[in-house]
Amino acid sequence: MRVELLQSRIDLLAAEQGHGSWWDSWYLQHMQAVARFAAMIAERRGLDAELATMIGLLHDIHSLLTGNTEKHAKHGSELARKILTEMELASEEEKEIICTAIRYHSKKQSLHDEYSELAKDADVLSHYYHDGMCPAIEKDRERLEALNREFELSEILANLPHKTTHDAT
Repeated sequence: MRVELLQSRIDLLAAEQGHGSWWDSWYLQHMQAVARFAAMIAERRGLDAELATMIGLLHDIHSLLTGNTEKHAKHGSELARKILTEMELASEEEKEIICTAIRYHSKKQSLHDEYSELAKDADVLSHYYHDGMCPAIEKDRERLEALNREFELSEILANLPHKTTHDAT
């Protein structure tokens, strides 16, 4: 129920902002894909799948609503807290888990708490297996290889295109 309410609010906020159909459509699809990957990872790792789904739905909320990707994780964390508080969808502890994961989801080379790592992994999986716009980049290669071992994705990983630079979210 909370996930459906949150998705409805995100859809409404995106419609109100109206940055353009391509931008909104891509980000909404990406955020939904991250939410699905996050739930899958949470189940596998024994974490709360509902919280993981909420993290995925909100992880790029700043970019979606502002059209700006600069410092989107930090600003998105603040915006997510505001949305969750206004909607009364999460306890203080849950908001802290969700917002911390959003704040750190772009720091893919660093290690953080288990939900932040889940958010990073779900984002990487979405970029490479769902979005179709982001070829594998060297800075994410190690994370992809770890996910390959955890989820046995070797055939898919072997066929990924390679790229050395990319401004990934």
